[in-house]
Amino acid sequence: MYSPQFPNESLPAPAAVAPHVLTDHPEWTLGAMVGRSPAMQRLFSQMRCTARHLRMATIEGESGTGKALAAQTLHDLGPASAASFIPCPAAQFFQNGPSLAPPFPLLRDARDGTLFLSHVEELSAEQQNRLVAFLQWLDQQQARRAPDSIPRQLFFSSIQPLRRLAASSSFRADLCHRLTAIRFIVTPLRERRDDLALLAELFARRFSSTHGKPVRGLAPHTLPRLSAHSWPGNIRELESVIHSAALDCEGQWIRPIDLPALSPAPAPRPLNSLPAEDDPNLDRAILRHINLVLARVDGNKLRAAKMLGISRSTLYRLLDSASVGSASVSAPESTPEPSIANTESILTHSQTHS
Repeated sequence: MYSPQFPNESLPAPAAVAPHVLTDHPEWTLGAMVGRSPAMQRLFSQMRCTARHLRMATIEGESGTGKALAAQTLHDLGPASAASFIPCPAAQFFQNGPSLAPPFPLLRDARDGTLFLSHVEELSAEQQNRLVAFLQWLDQQQARRAPDSIPRQLFFSSIQPLRRLAASSSFRADLCHRLTAIRFIVTPLRERRDDLALLAELFARRFSSTHGKPVRGLAPHTLPRLSAHSWPGNIRELESVIHSAALDCEGQWIRPIDLPALSPAPAPRPLNSLPAEDDPNLDRAILRHINLVLARVDGNKLRAAKMLGISRSTLYRLLDSASVGSASVSAPESTPEPSIANTESILTHSQTHS
């Protein structure tokens, strides 16, 4: 049992969440899930309304957001709660055997319960075919009125949106349509900042209960330090950070000095944005190419013009038309775009006078 170094220390009350807050707000919890942000409240409402009627559903969200916990919660709220919840990576489930011979040991374990196949986005084309055959087999078993021999519920999870994968032809469209007919989306932590203090306090108290160390929560000024981080690892990363801080904490409150290094990380690209190589816009493609060449020659415009096969004055006119000036090696997304008419005019003028 840990003995605190300063048992009589007196610190201000933490600025985050009071111990009884979850008791006072039962709507902030659903099973083992916790969240008071609008995004989580919407998810909780969707789960409460549909859990008892689900046969098949997919849970999408970035790594570390709690998709497995959401699947377990749906199971606990649903008609299969009295039976087993069996999780398995989808690729492992379909890695062996012909498409019409699913691994029956796991199916026996999940009989009349819930089978949860995670990381369905990792399935190869052949494994996707096996999944289609498996779903057809389940339909046949259901039609033969033998539901007790198969899972009552079938849940999937994916780090990437399956509809986007289907649109890029990396996932079978017919399979995507079936899997995402009912879909739950778990929001990343950077988009649900209202939950940060709640989760941090929860993890601190959970650590105290598990390890017998009297950590009561966050000290003043700790939450702003946590809020400044972008949390690319989401809830899993936050739990790891709080556990590490609680382990190093000398008193009852986690101080900023107790936190491990939190290196800033850029937020992931928005779901509806295109990678640069897939952007069809000609203006942006020209500017991206100019910027790449300038970066290769450390901003030397004379050398860049020679590599591009245009005169230096033409290069300047292209840059001026985009209002990028001498700092044009910055990211193309932040560069104002020239009009296509100006670009064509400049290039034509260069070719006729070179």
